[in-house]
Amino acid sequence: MSIEEIIEAKIKPRLVEAFGRQTGNALITEATLAYVSTDGSEGERVAAFINAIRFDERVINTWGDEVAAVEADEWFSLLRPYLESEEEAESARILDGRAMAEEVREEIVAAVGEFEDKHGFAPTIAVVRAGDDPASVSYGKMIRRSFEDAGMHFVLHELPGTSDQDQIIDVVTRLNAQRNINGIMVQEPLPREIDDIAVKAAIRPEKDADGVNPINAGRLAQADPVGRQGAVKDYLVPATPLGGLEMLTRAGITIDGAHAVVVGRSNIVGRPMSFLLMQHHATVSMCHSHTRPLGSVTRGADILCVAVGVAELIKADMVKPGAVVIDFGFNKKGDKWVGDVDFDEVKKVAGAITPVPGGTGSMTNVMLMRNVLEAAERQVQRRRK
Repeated sequence: MSIEEIIEAKIKPRLVEAFGRQTGNALITEATLAYVSTDGSEGERVAAFINAIRFDERVINTWGDEVAAVEADEWFSLLRPYLESEEEAESARILDGRAMAEEVREEIVAAVGEFEDKHGFAPTIAVVRAGDDPASVSYGKMIRRSFEDAGMHFVLHELPGTSDQDQIIDVVTRLNAQRNINGIMVQEPLPREIDDIAVKAAIRPEKDADGVNPINAGRLAQADPVGRQGAVKDYLVPATPLGGLEMLTRAGITIDGAHAVVVGRSNIVGRPMSFLLMQHHATVSMCHSHTRPLGSVTRGADILCVAVGVAELIKADMVKPGAVVIDFGFNKKGDKWVGDVDFDEVKKVAGAITPVPGGTGSMTNVMLMRNVLEAAERQVQRRRK
């Protein structure tokens, strides 16, 4: 069957049944006009057709937003298999996080050399860990290797898993006072009874290597858009979303004016990513566990960022054809690691997509290094004032 036949056989009868023949036919006519007047791929034209019905005032007033969204989801599912075969055969551009991370690393190595020549020392990060969580231990080793390979220094403060909150904050406070420590990172997970917010708040904002201190989070939320005269960057941003932004920038993706959708509202990825996108002039929608139905929102995204920790949550029919998909997920599924996006299916629809592994995760360490280098630069400048 063709798309026209599916509309005639499935969608039109549903509209006539719900709204009567005259209104049903009018809705189809107006949606068809939206279809033929839309430039772009067949998938984009189909989206224009369905959205013309989905957001029509008569439909919303009768069905309500939720029912209209459910119906639209069903229509997308009906029509997607009948899109042009050449569009189905296309595969998204893969955004290679490993290659981009190597580019950033080389830039950092050069910048560290210049910093050391100018100031007589190399920047240092101090990592605080309480307990011996295997993932934290492994990540700590990775950070050490990355920093030392780039000519920077790494100091580890290991505490037993029985440490209380005051003991952890005492270590952070001592590191705050040490001039030779330029960045501080407290690894998670912390022991269960520890208030992680209190520990993060104890890190001096100017030494907050991963941008987790509430003051840094607040400054990011209130930051001026890029390009605005007088804007001052006096805060540090969590490395993972900063890496996602860097990937978009290096890939030449246009953020200004794009509709970006962020799935996940965590303080370490989702929220800061939304602020970074808004800072770069995107119009941002944020989704979370109470967003219903999720697909009706994600399908409108030019840039879709996903950070929820649910394996392959985002399916092909939830993605706008040609969209850029940034996947922050890292989940174990059977014997392999997968993202929050169904990569094999979504790459057939998206215009560009990050793989897992080899995508955003590869950028996190180098952005952490960049943060510490920037923090050291600012600290030197403050001392000279």
